[in-house]
Amino acid sequence: MNAHLIFIFFFLSSLLQDGLTESVFTGPEGGSVTVRCLFNFSGWKKLFCRKSCEDGDVLIETEDVSAQRDRYSIEYKEGTFPEYSTFVHVTIKELKKSDSGKYTCGLKRTLRPDGNVRVEIIVTDASPSSTPSRPVEPSPTSLPAATATAPTSSSPETSEQSSAPQMAALLLNVSFIFILIITLSVTVMAFCRIRTSKHTG
Repeated sequence: MNAHLIFIFFFLSSLLQDGLTESVFTGPEGGSVTVRCLFNFSGWKKLFCRKSCEDGDVLIETEDVSAQRDRYSIEYKEGTFPEYSTFVHVTIKELKKSDSGKYTCGLKRTLRPDGNVRVEIIVTDASPSSTPSRPVEPSPTSLPAATATAPTSSSPETSEQSSAPQMAALLLNVSFIFILIITLSVTVMAFCRIRTSKHTG
C-alpha cells in the first residue's frame, strides 16, 4: 500500500513539473533579447543559468521581483494556479556570438518540486546599418529583435500576443488537472479490485 502511494506521488509530481517544451529566442549581435519562461507554480528564488542550474553556472539569481547583474536583468511576475501562470523574464544586453546556446530558468520552491524551464538563445549577425545605440524609429531589419524584447501593454497587438500564452497555459493547466483526476480514479479502481479479489479468494 505504501509503495503504491509513493509511486502515485512521484508520478503526479512529474506531471506537474515545469519545462515541458523548450523555447527558442533570437537577438542581434550587439542588441538585446528577453527570454520569457512560463511556470505552472510560483517560487521564492529565481535563477538564470548557462546550460543547467545544477552545474553551478548561475548568471543571475534573486529572491526579489527584479534584479540586475552585469548584462543580465530579471523580472518576476507571480500567477495563481491554474488560472494564471507565473513568468520569469530575463533580458541580456550587448549580445555576443558566444551568448548563443542553452540556458535554464530556475524557480526554487518550498513545498513543491523546483521548476526548470530550458530555453535556447540564438545570436544573429548584426545588420550593417545597425549601430550599438538604439535608433529612434525601428527599421525593418530590427523587427526580429523587437519581437524578442519584453512586451509592453501600450499597444493592442502586444496585449493580444501576451494573452495567447496565458490561454495556452490555462489549457495546459486544465489538462494537467484532468489527467490527475483520471489517474487517481484508475488507481483507486485498481486498488479496490485487487482488494476485492483478495477477499473473494
